[in-house]
Amino acid sequence: MKNLMVTTDQEHKLITEGYTALPQISNNRITIEEINDLIANKDKTYTSSTVFHKKYIEEKNIYSELKKDLKAIACKYYKDSIDYDDTYEITRITKGTQGSEAYLGHFDSHLFTLVTPIVIPRTNSEESGQLILFPKIRKEPKSEVLNILGKAFYKKYHSKEKFLKLMKSKSFAEFDFKDETPILFLGRVSLHGNRGFADNMSSHRITLLTHFFDPSPKYGVGNILRMLRSR
Repeated sequence: MKNLMVTTDQEHKLITEGYTALPQISNNRITIEEINDLIANKDKTYTSSTVFHKKYIEEKNIYSELKKDLKAIACKYYKDSIDYDDTYEITRITKGTQGSEAYLGHFDSHLFTLVTPIVIPRTNSEESGQLILFPKIRKEPKSEVLNILGKAFYKKYHSKEKFLKLMKSKSFAEFDFKDETPILFLGRVSLHGNRGFADNMSSHRITLLTHFFDPSPKYGVGNILRMLRSR
């Protein structure tokens, strides 16, 4: 069956290289009113299941079409014990003054992560919140214990100094999203984080993070963190 939203070439790039661009679901328009609604709670960087995110998912057929393709890919390459109804939506909003959000290297709990740029500051600054991705830097963990141990090992790259040092020794990809193209990557095996912001930047940076299929058990670290975040 022909994929609806992920081409054969994109599937190959995703699996072999760890990420792929999805220009077929770009052109994400947002109104001033929607921006103001999203940034109304300026102290909250991560918000789950916003109205705007739900609207984007429906308009772009993310769950009705893209999710089917990702399920087929997961069935082909991963173990069978996966909840294919499991998704997690986060709207990420950062600003130039939020230095604490920079260079926090981490893995996601879900197999696939879709990053959709919504509002990207128009600047040539080296520090404008760009996504830095170390694709497939670790293997898919075979158990939750190995998953936790792997995350603990890479926790040392949870700082700018260590993160930049890793960039000198490991292959990475960097995305500024100025072309508005969404990126799909393997979240559980690709370490990733964001650059900081130049001191004089006051613009908000808004991205949508749509996660698909957490294969960990209910007691897994990802589920625990999501429950804490939702409190």
